[in-house]
Amino acid sequence: MNLKLVFRIFAGFGAFFALMSLLATDAMMESYGLELSSDSSLLIQFMVMVQLMFAIVVWQLPSWLGENLAKAGSTLMVVSLMPVAMNIFHVVTGVLPASVAQIVESGVWVVFAALFYFYSKKT
Repeated sequence: MNLKLVFRIFAGFGAFFALMSLLATDAMMESYGLELSSDSSLLIQFMVMVQLMFAIVVWQLPSWLGENLAKAGSTLMVVSLMPVAMNIFHVVTGVLPASVAQIVESGVWVVFAALFYFYSKKT
């Protein structure tokens, strides 16, 4: 595995999660203990669009940065940890109950953060 592959897998996961959020919105909302409304459905569509745009940019970063890709690795490490921090904040403040979905999601982001860190240092 190398840093370029980590970027591409990260982009792929982002696109996959975005598409699944769009195709199975009810199930996603239910896994977090939320109810889907017409207003939240519209908001999710916009959020999915932004997530897909970000996935495209991340997919392209290895091509754009070439040998300088490691410079973006530390930034993507921090970006990977942002959803973890948000999940912790929501549980600690009582906005959302702790759920298996949050724990699994946070685990995925922590793995990506570690991969970005190690492979950025390796190059």
